Amino acid sequence: TLTSKFNVISKDLSDERELNKSLLANQKEWVSKVVESNQALLAAQELHAAETRELREQVKDLMFHLQGEATIQNSPMKEDIQGGEVHVVQGPSNQNRNKRTPKKKR
Repeated sequence: TLTSKFNVISKDLSDERELNKSLLANQKEWVSKVVESNQALLAAQELHAAETRELREQVKDLMFHLQGEATIQNSPMKEDIQGGEVHVVQGPSNQNRNKRTPKKKR
């Protein structure tokens, strides 16, 4: 009787240890999956944010173009503006402005 109880308890202990071992392995696997999922989510969020920034910039450029077109269409000088040319003239160099003259020590 005492021996049979010991055998039953020993078998239960062995079963519990196997179950614990299996659960720990399972937990490690799930932790790994969660970490991978979080990394994938962060990468997707960064991609989404970059795409959103790009699309906002494109919308801004398009709105600027459409507003310019509307301004030209409503302008009394519409014919002159549409037929005109734009020339870019290079201004004076800013190199001399950025140089600092050292102060004299007394």
